[in-house]
Amino acid sequence: MRIQRAARRQRRSRWLGCGCLGAAFGVVLVGLVAVIVIVPALPGLAARVAGLTARGSTDAVFADAPPPAVQVENAATPPDAVVILGDYGQASLDAAAGYYSLVTGFSGGVPTAVIGFTENSLMELCGLYADICDPTGGSFRNVRLDLRPGGAVVYADLLVPGLSVWQPVGVVLRLDAARRQFVVVGVDLGGTLYDLPPDALGEQVTQLANAGNDLLRRLELQAGGGRYAQPEVLIDDQTLTLVLR
Repeated sequence: MRIQRAARRQRRSRWLGCGCLGAAFGVVLVGLVAVIVIVPALPGLAARVAGLTARGSTDAVFADAPPPAVQVENAATPPDAVVILGDYGQASLDAAAGYYSLVTGFSGGVPTAVIGFTENSLMELCGLYADICDPTGGSFRNVRLDLRPGGAVVYADLLVPGLSVWQPVGVVLRLDAARRQFVVVGVDLGGTLYDLPPDALGEQVTQLANAGNDLLRRLELQAGGGRYAQPEVLIDDQTLTLVLR
């Protein structure tokens, strides 16, 4: 599901007074790490598309049905929560702001927390806390996150050198079989999936995604008197959900 960007709002000060990726990620969580760290590599990827290998339709990557939602017993809605990212620090999330939904309880007899974000709320948060998500000027614009069953495509419109034409280009991400890490599948251009270039730029994109996966591994959530870790990621066309136990 593709979303339209919300109207520009005044950006808040950097979370925890830090411009580092880890701080922004603590608020935006796993979906937007792709936007924040991969978008700067998109112009170079676009320039190489002519020499890349087409692999078919991007839609085919997301053909599998999403897993069913987790059923939480004795569900409660904590008024707030604390995101903990190890060495990257921690910060509170305010449920009243409306950026996420959170329930705690039990699933299969195990204490469980389920926190969900829509495409709109993810991009709203990203625009508030990361300059890359709300660019002014430069060679790219209209950064957006297109959630798909089991993954996502991170898009930006890129200015084609010498032509003054804006071209949408996306990095295609899919969850691994355990639904705990993201894998870079390739580049989307006009609905066609291309391999990453077999050079330093392709390696850079993969390394950036790995950095986001490292943050995901570190993620813990403190809410409702409990502490939850080891997030499983569930994604459909509209929502990114983290299930922590």
